[in-house]
Order: sequence, then structure tokens, then C-alpha cells
Amino acid sequence: MNKFIPYRLFKNIDKILMSLLLLLLLIGLITLTSASQQDFNLIGNQIINILIGMGLLIILSLIDPKRFLFYAPYLYLISLILLLFVAFFGFQSHGAKRWINILFFNLQPSEIIKISIPLMLAWLYHRFQNKINYKTHTLAFFILLVPCVMILKQPDLGTAILISLAGFIIIFLAGLSLKFIAISGFGIFLALPYLWSNLHLYQQNRILSLIDPGRDPLGTGYHSIQSMIAIGSGGFLGKGWSYGGQTQLDFLPETSTDFIFSVFGEEFGFIGIIGIFIIYFCILYRCVYMAQKMQNTFSRLITASLVFTLFSSIFVNIAMVSGLTPIVGAPLPFISYGGTSMVVSLAMIGIIMSLHFHKSLIAN
Repeated sequence: MNKFIPYRLFKNIDKILMSLLLLLLLIGLITLTSASQQDFNLIGNQIINILIGMGLLIILSLIDPKRFLFYAPYLYLISLILLLFVAFFGFQSHGAKRWINILFFNLQPSEIIKISIPLMLAWLYHRFQNKINYKTHTLAFFILLVPCVMILKQPDLGTAILISLAGFIIIFLAGLSLKFIAISGFGIFLALPYLWSNLHLYQQNRILSLIDPGRDPLGTGYHSIQSMIAIGSGGFLGKGWSYGGQTQLDFLPETSTDFIFSVFGEEFGFIGIIGIFIIYFCILYRCVYMAQKMQNTFSRLITASLVFTLFSSIFVNIAMVSGLTPIVGAPLPFISYGGTSMVVSLAMIGIIMSLHFHKSLIAN
């Protein structure tokens, strides 16, 4: 009987998606080894993060989606409590208070919100799917607004934007009218001066440095300039693994986390970047393909939001290090070093696999 246990554990694992993930994780470890200048403690921690994330992925793929539906409000409430813990008991790093220490693990609750918000909003619209109106949408906006405001206070503008976009996708797919969206967009446009005045000074400088990186090359423009130099110097074929000058000579900041794509671009060049793009595209396409097979509102809304969250995280990180968007704290999914972000990204895939292989268990 025991010989069938591995099969039961992996029976809901999509082989194509898992193969793509393992390839990307391997590339991430190879890049991290160079980015950290072969810091084996860091690499060992990342391997542990991956193992924890893969274990959670397998467990979530086996869970009946009805349990996601039932526990969604509780997970959302726990996420808000964890964000409150950050405000009172969190520790500060690089000018932001985003983490709490739990035993040997530094937890970043804002990453957990990336899962709890899609689950909570999908739960809301699934429950009221026969009478969705403006009251339902207003409640959904409130559910989305509370954690976003708390995350902005940390401050973590990048994560707040990603979560807002992922939540808005669910609200839009649930039937929000285009007229309301247009009016809201115009209202945001009118509020831009107020929003600008409420940004932190360093956030304003980062936006201004995007327009003109040379205005402060040793200050707010430094990260962006060094990152573009690294990617550009990689050329067509790259300089080779661990031969990137910007990385090995410490010109490039945060090489293991936010700027790890710059390390990869410098060492593996244009060809390597195209390869990464293809792998990411195939992962996202496979998730969308699986979503098309789902038969209920809850599953489709969650999957759409999780896929969009992954896409947004990928896009924002690559655009940030390429000088196309302002510098924000946004790790590259499945590649950047980080415990909570790695585990949460893999958990998202586990939830999508569960929804796909149990697609007939939740009735509309």
C-alpha cells in the first residue's frame, strides 16, 4: 500500500506546469549563487524556502476547493491581524517595517495578502453571485482598501499597488460597469496632486529619477543607472556565470532580491533574457489554460486574480530594473531570494492546481 502514497501526493500536480516551475527554480538558484557571490548560507536558506513552498504547493493541490471557500474570511482576518502585528511588533529594514520574526523565520504578512485578498473577494462574489450590485462592489472595495492602506503605512508602495490591481481584476470580472470604471479613473486623475503630496520624499524622488536618472546619479538614480548598465553590458550572449562586473564588484545593489534579474541579464545576455521570458510566458499560459477548464465563479475569479498577481509581479520587477518604472520593492517570483515571497508564489500555483483538478466540486 505504501508504494501508492507518492502517487496520491502528486496525483493533482500538473506535470507541464511543475516541469516549468522546477526549471525556473533551478535557474533562480544558479543566478542566486552568483548574485550572492557564492554565499552558501543564503543559498541553503533559499533551498529550504523552496522545499517549504513545494511542500505547501503539494498539500494545497490536494485540498478540496470547498475548504478554500469556507476558510477565506478567516484567512483574510488572520492576514489583517498579522499586518497589525507588523505595525506594533515588526522590525525595520532599509527604512521600512514589513516583517515580523516568528522563531527562525522572518514573515512578511503583505505577501500573504496576495492570496487572502483573491480568496476573500472570490468568496464574497460567489456568495452573492445571484444578486451582485453596487453594494456588493462597495463592500469589495472596502475589503481591498483596508489591507492596502495598512501596507502603504509600512511603507510598501509596490506591494500595495500589486494587491490593488489583483483585487480590482476580481471586481471588474465580477461585473463592475465600464461607466463606473471610467468615472473612477477620472476621479483618480483629479486626485493625483493630492496623492503626490502624500507620497514619501524618497518615493517622489524615485519617480522623478525615472524621468531623468541623471538628476541624482549618486542618490535616487543610482540603483536604476547601475541596473541598466548591468543589463546592457550583458550584450547578446552575456559575460558568463559569475563574471558580471556590476555584480561581483558590488556596483549593483540588492543583487539577491529586487535586482536579481539585472544579474541574470548581465551574465546570460539577451539570449538568456528571452529564455526567461519564454518560461514565464509558458507558466502563465498554462495557468490560464487551466482556468478555462474551471466551471464555477469562485475558481475562475481566484485563478484570474492569482495569475494576474504573478504577471504583475514579474512585469513590475523587470520593468523596474530596466528603467521603465520607478524603483519599488518587488521581488521576481520564483527567482529572487526571500522566504515569504517564495512560499506564497508556490502556494498560488498549488491553489490553481487544486481548483483545476477539483473543478466540478463547487457548484454555481
